[in-house]
Amino acid sequence: MVLLFAAGTVAACSEKAAPTSPSQGAISTESPAVQGNNAGQSELAAVRQATAAFHNIKKAVAAGYLSPTGGRCVASPAGAMGVHSVNPLLVQNPALDPEAPEALLYVPTGGGNYRLVAVEYIQPVLLRNTATNQIAPWFPQSPWPASYVVVNQVPSLFGQTFQGPMRGHEPGTPWHYDLHVWLWSPNPDGMFAQWNPSLTCE
Repeated sequence: MVLLFAAGTVAACSEKAAPTSPSQGAISTESPAVQGNNAGQSELAAVRQATAAFHNIKKAVAAGYLSPTGGRCVASPAGAMGVHSVNPLLVQNPALDPEAPEALLYVPTGGGNYRLVAVEYIQPVLLRNTATNQIAPWFPQSPWPASYVVVNQVPSLFGQTFQGPMRGHEPGTPWHYDLHVWLWSPNPDGMFAQWNPSLTCE
């Protein structure tokens, strides 16, 4: 996913960062981290309840999410993510709330209709310039200089560590961490995989 901070809006991508990035291997829904964690299962159930209304796009828009209509559907040979319907205010808030994901993922179903398939949690990478002591996201596509220091740790939810840091897919978008949760469409690669091979953008 990518974040358009300058415009106050957000789009999505999934490019992996430089070699310092953690592994992006999918985590199966059968993993002990989820299967043996009653608290995690309870949290996921709460997210389903909190986002169930957003099968109705009008309700998602009323809650502050951008409409997926006309948005770019993100796909790769590994599968699809869909159209990212982002809530800009939630992205700009550094606090993570499991019941308020920063983005909703929809896939087109034809006739201008969309189906909710997943949620995505997003947190920009914040860097401190040691020369000026200023803290801000990093927008260039190239990795940051050695004189910059990451000040926020890799976040985690549901016992899963976010993927990243990863660069934005397009110029003008910052590096970030993210976590996909395929609550509304089965994913053979796992609940927290980046891509869903069972979905397409067609």
